[in-house]
Amino acid sequence: MQLNEVNSLQDPAAMSLEDKISLMCVVGTPSTAAEPEYRERMSQNRFGGIGLFPHNVKDEQQTLKLMAEVQAIAGDSGIPQPYYVSIDEEGGTLSKFKTFYPYIPGNRAAGLSLDTESAYLQGKIIGSQLHALGIPMNWAPVLDVNTNIDNPVVGVRSFGEDPETVAAFGKAYIRGMHEAGVAVTAKHFPGHGQVSGDSHVVLPECELTIEELMNGPLLPFIGAIEAGADSIMMGHLVFPAIPESQGLPASLSPFFAGELLRGRLGFAGVICTDDIEMGAIKKNFNPDEVGVLAVLAGNDMILMCHTPEFQERVMAAIRKAVLDGVIEESRIDESVNRILQLYTKFQQYQAAARPIPRESWNEAALQYARRTVKISRDPQQLLPLTATHQYMLILPRQEQLTIADNSGGSDIGLAALLEARGLSVQVAYCSMKPEAAEIADLSAKAAGNFVIQGTLNAHLFQGQLELAAQLAAAGPLLNLVLRNPYDDAHLPHNAGSILLCSTSDYSLQALAEVLIQRPETAG
Repeated sequence: MQLNEVNSLQDPAAMSLEDKISLMCVVGTPSTAAEPEYRERMSQNRFGGIGLFPHNVKDEQQTLKLMAEVQAIAGDSGIPQPYYVSIDEEGGTLSKFKTFYPYIPGNRAAGLSLDTESAYLQGKIIGSQLHALGIPMNWAPVLDVNTNIDNPVVGVRSFGEDPETVAAFGKAYIRGMHEAGVAVTAKHFPGHGQVSGDSHVVLPECELTIEELMNGPLLPFIGAIEAGADSIMMGHLVFPAIPESQGLPASLSPFFAGELLRGRLGFAGVICTDDIEMGAIKKNFNPDEVGVLAVLAGNDMILMCHTPEFQERVMAAIRKAVLDGVIEESRIDESVNRILQLYTKFQQYQAAARPIPRESWNEAALQYARRTVKISRDPQQLLPLTATHQYMLILPRQEQLTIADNSGGSDIGLAALLEARGLSVQVAYCSMKPEAAEIADLSAKAAGNFVIQGTLNAHLFQGQLELAAQLAAAGPLLNLVLRNPYDDAHLPHNAGSILLCSTSDYSLQALAEVLIQRPETAG
């Protein structure tokens, strides 16, 4: 559809059906610039929003230029300003700006503090960064309750394992984000923390009943609604024990999106799908049906951010369904009205924004990180570390564990921080899945030293636990839990243990302070 003239998309009654459907769609752009690809696409379909991903972000100046281009293209297309631009900026293992903005701990690290003000500060720091870039929406917070500790996709992205705790932290995070001038999208409704599959790849199943959902995983979303969440993202997972869902993923289910979220829980904001180009959906539904199902379910916005051909088929099928009477145009109008109300919220948040001043970002990031370092135990009284000992620091090499993880390959820069404080540190590196030969080699290198071992999900990768056991049997050992907190229970209890649940720069700086200065209390 070539647009012959550009009319402002303000009144659904004056909009074409094609414009209404396009407004419900959030897409992407393949590079670090919006010109000319995105302008050409917008000349054909006036999409309601755009998502940013790691391949779109290089540095601050490039990101600011990209944002200026996107907003100009949207304005030239008659779309209200500021345009819907969103990103998964969670801190921790999913952080797009860590090479040029303060890289802060994520949700599970905040949960270690047992203080909701940590989540408030986290939301305000991230919101201040987004506000500085002109990004009006964040696809966060993650409100999944991580009740399955072997969950491959949530883990440290969750505030914790207790629904009421996650709810309280989520509400505080939303407050901080809103104060910074940024809208929020709570995800992944009705809760993705209890499954054993990664919806980026497969369609997971959850065996919970509706009663169990209401008493657990739904509590954080109820809290988010109370806190004024602007949007809620539907998760791609099925519930065999809930027959009302008719075997459909929650994201495509009229029961979950329409009856439960919109009806029973009373959510009045924008409901959006998680990206329907994820494996959970793309492998099980074709583009000629998935968009229709999403609209019939009650979604207002459909995220599909990667493949133009797929997106064109989705939109064409929705248009045909309306013309054939399968979808009432009044149903489309309801979504368009909610989307336009969201645009008004963007304006209101930006006008009332009270972000953290840029010159205070580093201080705020360190203040937040200091709250998140938790000493679990120190039975050998190894703290504080002293310049009189030689320390062997064994650090795991970070790998990308899911698509929603951009921490893979990043160095863990703890050694330099300790050496700068006068310690003698020898560094060795360990794979995340060490086998017998590597374990034996590292154990031999560590002989005669005080050993500090970092672990990354050792509860899942048993080789790290075997290494810890050998090190603890040979001499003094201090373990650093750098990702999922569940490692702590499996690590040697005769050794020390400190939980960070993060390898962010500021987490490591806060850890170095704890290691050098004796804390007032030790576990």
